[in-house]
Amino acid sequence: MSTRVRFKRYLALASALTLSLGLAACGNDDKAQEGGSTELTTVKVAVSGKIAYYLPYLMEPYWGEFKKQGIKIEMEYGAAPDMLVLLTQGKVDAMVTGPSANILNAAAQNVDLKLVAPGGIEPDDSPNGWYVSKKALGDKEYEPSMLKGKTLSSSSGVAGPPLLTLSQELAKANLTLADVKIKPLSSADGLVAIENGAVFGGTVSAPNTTKIQKSGAGIFITRSAPKGWPSVGVYFGPNLLKKDPQTGERFVTALLNIYRTYMQGDYMRGEWADEFAKVLETDLENVTSAPSATYPTELTFPERYFEQYEEAYRQIPGVLTFPEGQNVSENLIERRFAEYANQHAN
Repeated sequence: MSTRVRFKRYLALASALTLSLGLAACGNDDKAQEGGSTELTTVKVAVSGKIAYYLPYLMEPYWGEFKKQGIKIEMEYGAAPDMLVLLTQGKVDAMVTGPSANILNAAAQNVDLKLVAPGGIEPDDSPNGWYVSKKALGDKEYEPSMLKGKTLSSSSGVAGPPLLTLSQELAKANLTLADVKIKPLSSADGLVAIENGAVFGGTVSAPNTTKIQKSGAGIFITRSAPKGWPSVGVYFGPNLLKKDPQTGERFVTALLNIYRTYMQGDYMRGEWADEFAKVLETDLENVTSAPSATYPTELTFPERYFEQYEEAYRQIPGVLTFPEGQNVSENLIERRFAEYANQHAN
């Protein structure tokens, strides 16, 4: 099935979901119980689940940094492609996700969609990334040329962010993503496939990284994202880009305050660990064993961020639905909100 057909199906699904989501929340006011008649602007934030990268939003009941900026956060959960369509239609206001071919394809359709702030950056020693199956290797020593013609599993399929670092690993042997087959598998199923040699390798992320390191079933070959690059980012749709950019400025300012105040150093093992476990709906041990992602104290973006992802996706025919030279990637970042936050955050 082509990417264009999949995107049309997401549009159809989004229309159905609209009945349950109701009208766009941005601009709706909620009287604060504390502080008299202070009005809070509701902002709907779409995420795919409850993972550590979403802590700045999940911890709002404890930290209240968005409320200080006059914003009430409402979380919306769903598959990233579905949430992306709702964002471009104004059914949610912001979305936190990683770069993907779906984002590039959506932006190519001239919708209001921009990356406005970076999220967490994996530490340099992060175990999240691509692993090669020891069983599939046998008694051979891994080298990049072995990837040619092999099947590799990825929980995000051919549209996800880990394809960039895989393409860089393949390039060491003068190969491209067209030289391998990417098999979409869930994180759990992908781990099993690597362990039993059903795939030559695949992506593994926490907490499965602990399992594969203990079992010794896989060999780490490359990271999930380039060093220093954010694994996720904050995207605005038409509501915050065009209809109410002032709320967008306050939203990103609150976010930077959170980064500076709560998410520096080894915060996963800090004073908020118990609360992290509660909002992530997991055990404390899973929180304290996870690496603390790095968060910036000034909001900036990597050079040629989307351009490099586009170059990787173009190695697989049909993944991108727009022609080269459309200038989609170079126009996907809107810096005004980050610049405002850098000047006004605490």
